[in-house]
Amino acid sequence: MYAAAHTSLALVAKRHHPTRSLLGFMAAAQAAELTWVALSYAGIEHPTIDAHGTLHLEHIPYSHSLLFGLGGALVLWAALRYLAHRPQVAAVMGSLFASHLVLDVIQHEPNIRVLPWLAHPALGLNLQAHPWWDFAVETALCLACWAYYRGDRKLLAALIGLNLANLPLMFAGEGGATPMAQNRFILPTVILVTIVMAWAVVGRFARTSRPSEQAMVPARPRSEAPAG
Repeated sequence: MYAAAHTSLALVAKRHHPTRSLLGFMAAAQAAELTWVALSYAGIEHPTIDAHGTLHLEHIPYSHSLLFGLGGALVLWAALRYLAHRPQVAAVMGSLFASHLVLDVIQHEPNIRVLPWLAHPALGLNLQAHPWWDFAVETALCLACWAYYRGDRKLLAALIGLNLANLPLMFAGEGGATPMAQNRFILPTVILVTIVMAWAVVGRFARTSRPSEQAMVPARPRSEAPAG
C-alpha cells in the first residue's frame, strides 16, 4: 500500500502510547519500504517493465518477504523488550513492523515471497489492479485510524489529501512506467518522497489533536482532605 495507509497505523499506536514518539511508530510501519528504497538504489532489488510499459515490482525478495516482515518484527520486539528494557512499546513496534507486509499482501500483485531465495509460492491479492477499489480501501483504512486516534478535522483533511495525491500513481496504467525503465532511481525516489511527505503531514497535524492524547492519560485520584 501507499505511504498514507502505512503511516496512518502509527496513529493507532500513538493513541495507546501518547508519550512515545510518533516518528518512531511511523518509521517502524515503513521499515520494509525504506529497506526497499535502499536496496533499489543499490540495484539489489528492482522493478520490471513489461512490453506495454506497465511496471511490476517483480524482484523484491528481501524487503518484502515473509521472512523479513515477520522475522524483522520479532527481532525488533526482542531488542526493545530485552536489550532496551522497553516492554510496553516492544509489542507495538513489532506489530507495526509486521503490519507493512500484511497490508502489502492485500495490495500487491503476487510478488511477496515466503523466503527470499524461493520464487514460489508468492503472495499478493492484487488490489492494485483495481485502482478505484485500491483508493477506497486505503482511504477507508486511513479514516478508521483517524477515527480511532480521535484526530481533528485538519488531520482528517490531511489524510484525505495524501490519498488523493496517490491517484496519479494508482492510475498510471500502461506506458506510465516507461521513464522508470530508463532510470532505475526514479521509482525509489518517488516512493521516498511520498514517505517523507506522509510523515511530515501526519506528524504536523497529529500534534493538533491534543484531546485524544489527554484522553489516554488516567486522571490522578483526588487526595482526601485532612480530618479537622
